[in-house]
Amino acid sequence: MIDVLTGMRVFVCVVESGSFSGAAEKLDLSRGMTSRYLAQIESHLGVRLLNRTTRKLSMTAVGQDYYQRAVQVLGLVDEAQLAASSEVIKPQGTLRINAPLSFSTHHLGEAITTYLQRFPDIKVDLSLADREVNLVEEGFDLALRISRRIDPALIARPITQVRVIACASPAYIKEHGFPESPEELQQHNCLTYAHSSSSGEWHFQQNGQQCSVPIKGNMHGNNGDMLCSAAVAGLGIVLQPTFLLYKLLQTGQLVRVLPDWEAHSLHLYAVYSNRQFLPLKLRSFIDFLVGHFGENPVWDAEL
Repeated sequence: MIDVLTGMRVFVCVVESGSFSGAAEKLDLSRGMTSRYLAQIESHLGVRLLNRTTRKLSMTAVGQDYYQRAVQVLGLVDEAQLAASSEVIKPQGTLRINAPLSFSTHHLGEAITTYLQRFPDIKVDLSLADREVNLVEEGFDLALRISRRIDPALIARPITQVRVIACASPAYIKEHGFPESPEELQQHNCLTYAHSSSSGEWHFQQNGQQCSVPIKGNMHGNNGDMLCSAAVAGLGIVLQPTFLLYKLLQTGQLVRVLPDWEAHSLHLYAVYSNRQFLPLKLRSFIDFLVGHFGENPVWDAEL
């Protein structure tokens, strides 16, 4: 009789490892036994879960759905076993997290340190990149994303609001003057962010009034810290989140431009893919982030 749970574990591990040999090593099985378990589970289900080539493994459409459900089932089984063996359920295991580079450098590292001190049985595997990762294919439990909206196929919990404002250095303002309205930005050198959905156009709002302005400049990059450094050096005007700008504003290295206008507000979201089951380790981390950053995060409270 086939061991369905073991077959599920092998399948999930093969998907997350990206290879039979990687899964075999993690599960302490031979490669042949790993392949046999997967073949048995496919035979039991009567469907193919993985497409196999000499170079790559990829899930079939049925395999993607089965993976999601298998992760949920195995999570429930693991929690049931933990509950039976311990009077107090504590978060444990490894959290694979993808997060934006600049936000993580300035704020997330400190938050994760505090979280791990509170939950010592958790290990965090953090990958920093501003691109949108595929949670399932790349094996992430969670992605933190800064956006106006999230793909409805994913589950997203808002962590905190992210304000975006325009700034420039005092030297740039002395040479080029303050723009008096968003439209006047067209006469200025605007430093644009590559991962913005509309980097060639900046959007502002004031008391319900919306304004979109085409902009241009001589620097376009995919890192907010780099753009802020260029602005401090007097190169031009940046439109960036306050979590990057607030210390530069406090020290006077940058000054706010168009103070009565703000860009469309964003949110920091915790994004995950399992709709019906949220593992304890993941739920505890998301709850922690909501409490840690709050509705009025430190970078806005100190402005």
